Amino acid sequence: MGEETFVEKWFSTRDQKITWAISLAFFIVFPIYFANLGSFLPDNAMITEGDNVIGDWDVTFEESDVATSESTETLMDGEEFEFEFTFNEAGINLAYVEITVSHDEKGEQGQWPEQCDNAVGEMDMSEVSGYVESGSTTSGESGPPNECPTSYTMVILLIENYTGDSYETSGSKGDIQNMWTDGGNGRGDWVCTITLETRSGSKPLPLDPGPLSNNEDDEDVTVSWRVVGVETLITPVVDTSIS
Repeated sequence: MGEETFVEKWFSTRDQKITWAISLAFFIVFPIYFANLGSFLPDNAMITEGDNVIGDWDVTFEESDVATSESTETLMDGEEFEFEFTFNEAGINLAYVEITVSHDEKGEQGQWPEQCDNAVGEMDMSEVSGYVESGSTTSGESGPPNECPTSYTMVILLIENYTGDSYETSGSKGDIQNMWTDGGNGRGDWVCTITLETRSGSKPLPLDPGPLSNNEDDEDVTVSWRVVGVETLITPVVDTSIS
């Protein structure tokens, strides 16, 4: 007897033919099944595979203070002073930086009602790696002269469209996570320039200042820095409705 051909060897019996037919069916059906697996799942079900998870999500944000600093300087009327702060730490996702300017009224030593001075603040962002210009506040003033002690806060955003508000969405978990990263913003040397404008509560007189005028030359101004980090929490939406 001559050598058996491949077909004669492996397809000669009924059992062999059935085995090969079943194997061929698996080769054809399995790729189609896994390619369309999502269409066979119930509503809100997900295909889970790392950051490529697709589904409906609750997105929340957990903020924490990463760094704080504070300094106080006595400024004369018309004086400009640069308050400085440096932050270069990597590996932390930053949401925003708050710069708070505050001061009281030292006392004008006169017979007229005192007025609160004005500490005009202006941020210099030239030495910072980057920030979100839209929505950030880079300048401020103390406000009305009759409100003292006084303070105001400038907020520099470091993530595009960040508000800290929770929301629901659909899509890839990885894509959502990538939306809420600082992209390296916020590192470098921060500078807040304060210009002091003293306000006197003196009543207008022919001689002002004069012997009856209030006396105001300087003020103690404090600038506080608060760097806020954020962790994005992405969890599956749970349907609690009763059908």
